[in-house]
Amino acid sequence: MDSKGQVSAEYLFLILIFLIILSTVTVPMAANSITASQQVSVTSDSETAVSTIANAVNLVYANGPSSERTVNVYIPQSTTLTYDNINNQLDLNLTGVSYTNGTQKATVNASVPTNIPITINGNGSISNANTKWHTFTITWPVGSTITININ
Repeated sequence: MDSKGQVSAEYLFLILIFLIILSTVTVPMAANSITASQQVSVTSDSETAVSTIANAVNLVYANGPSSERTVNVYIPQSTTLTYDNINNQLDLNLTGVSYTNGTQKATVNASVPTNIPITINGNGSISNANTKWHTFTITWPVGSTITININ
């Protein structure tokens, strides 16, 4: 009877060691995978947001002066939307997004092929875009610049 009890205790001890080794290896890997997938999700949502706004600007530009377009956009993190007049690009700044090679993607952008100046919220940027759905209104008043406003 003692030998059977000895074998059971050894099997339990081996299973315990196996579980400890398994948990020390898989838990950090799972945590890294979750973090990486969240960062990819934020970047993807940001690129979708900027592309949606840029497409709305392009539609307003195509329709000409006195046109207006309203779009609902999900902003995945608190950020700033800016417009680069030199390269004609809308930029959405990202913070805390890093990849496995250690580089950070500081901004996501979308081209706006227009020669009409663009004003964002009257001051050149939208810095109060919190993590939530926002309504952007893109207007082009007659004799003025294309304006992007956040509601």
